Amino acid sequence: MKKSLARTYVAFTALVGFVLTAAAPAQAALQVDITDSSQSAIPIAIAPFGSDGGQLPVDVAQVASDDLESTGLFDVFERQNMVAKPTRADQVNYENWRTSSVDNLVVGSAAPNGQGGYRITFDLLDVYQGRSIASFQINAGRNELRDAAHTVANLIYEKFVGEKGYFLSRIGYITMAKENGGLRYRLIVSDYDGNNPATVYSSRDPIMSPSWSPDGTKIAYVAFDINRGRSSLRVQDLATGNIREISSREGINGAPTWSPDGRRLAMTLSYRGNPDIYSYDLGTNQLTQLTNNGAIDTEANWSPDGNHIAFTSDRGGKPQVYRMRSDGSQVERLTFEGQSNQRASYSPDGEQIAMVQKSGNGFRIAVMDTQTNNIRIVSEGPLDDGPDFAPNGQAIIYARQGRNNELATVSTDGQTRSRLSQGGEVREPAWGPLGY
Repeated sequence: MKKSLARTYVAFTALVGFVLTAAAPAQAALQVDITDSSQSAIPIAIAPFGSDGGQLPVDVAQVASDDLESTGLFDVFERQNMVAKPTRADQVNYENWRTSSVDNLVVGSAAPNGQGGYRITFDLLDVYQGRSIASFQINAGRNELRDAAHTVANLIYEKFVGEKGYFLSRIGYITMAKENGGLRYRLIVSDYDGNNPATVYSSRDPIMSPSWSPDGTKIAYVAFDINRGRSSLRVQDLATGNIREISSREGINGAPTWSPDGRRLAMTLSYRGNPDIYSYDLGTNQLTQLTNNGAIDTEANWSPDGNHIAFTSDRGGKPQVYRMRSDGSQVERLTFEGQSNQRASYSPDGEQIAMVQKSGNGFRIAVMDTQTNNIRIVSEGPLDDGPDFAPNGQAIIYARQGRNNELATVSTDGQTRSRLSQGGEVREPAWGPLGY
C-alpha cells in the first residue's frame, strides 16, 4: 500500500511541479515587500488619523497606506516627509502640500461611537483643486480597527481604480518547517497581507492544494497519511473546524477546486487506474467522471460562469492546458506556446487564465487572454508556481522557489510586484473571496 501511494504521489507531484525542501520554522506573519511599482502609480499621502478617545490600538492610516502601496498602483508619500499632519479637511494648507508634489491627501480621525467601538471619518482631498472629492464614515468594533483600516484602503482603491479593493480578503497557504527532529506541515489562513495567521490543519505528513469555497467559509485540501498509504481529500469549515472527508480512495485524491455556486468540487482521482477529473456533488454525494483518457488529467479549475473547466493534461506528450464543458464534453487544447503549461486559474471575470509556463530554463507565471489566446509572461522565474487571482482580478498570487521560498504577487500586466516573505518555506497559495 505504501509503495502504491509513493508511486501515485510522485506521478502527481511531477506534473504539478510541487517541490518542498527542509526549512526553518515558519509560523510568523508574512512580511510584504514592494519590489516593482507601476510607472504611472498614483501619488497619495495618508496623514495619521486623529483620535478623540486616546491613542488608537491600531495605526489605521499606516495600515491603509501599506495596503495601497502593496498594489504598486499607488505612490504613497512617506510620513516622515509630511509638511503637516492634519486630521480634518479644514486644517489643510493646500499650498504647502502642492510644494511636496502630493496630488491626493487623505485626512481622518476616530472617535468613540457610544457602542464600545469607533466611528472613523475621513476625507479624500484633491490637493491641486484644493477641495474634498469624497467623504466617508465607518463604524468599527474595538477589535475591528485593522479591518476598518483595510476598508479605508478599499474605498480609496475603488475611487481611483474603479474596482473593488481586496484588502479584506484572506489567503490560505502551506508551510513546512523542521520541528522536534522531523517535518511539520501546516495549512494556514491569514489576512491577505499575512497578518493574523491561524493554523487550520497541522500534520507530520504533506498537505497540498488548498482551495477556498466561494463564500469563504470553507477550505478544501489534500492531506496525506504516509503510514496508512493513503491521501484524503477534505473540506474543512473554518468557523467550527469540522472536517468532512470527500474521498480517500486508493491512489490519488487530489487537486480540489470549487464550482462557482459552491455546490460541487472538481478533483483528480485515480482509483480506477488512471488520473482523471471527476465532479463531486456536495449535496447528493454523487461522483461523476468527466475525463477518460490514457494520459494524466488534473488541476481542474472552473470558469466563473460554471460552464467550463480548464485543466492540465499530458495527452499531447507534455503538460498543457485544455478546456472542456463542465459535463466533460467538447475538450479542446488551449496552450501551444512554451515547452509546457499547467495549473490554470480563471480570473473572476473569466477573461483571463493564469498558468505556469515552462520555457527556456525556468517556470514562470503567464496570463492568457481567453478571447484571443494571446499569452504574456508576468513573473521573473526561474521557479514560479501555483498562480491564483485576487478576488477582484487585478493581481495574482503565486509561489517563488529559490534560496528563500516565498509567496509573491504580481499585477496582471506584470508591471507591479511584491513579495510576502517569512523565515521559512511557504507554498501553495490560494486567494479567498473579497471579504465584504
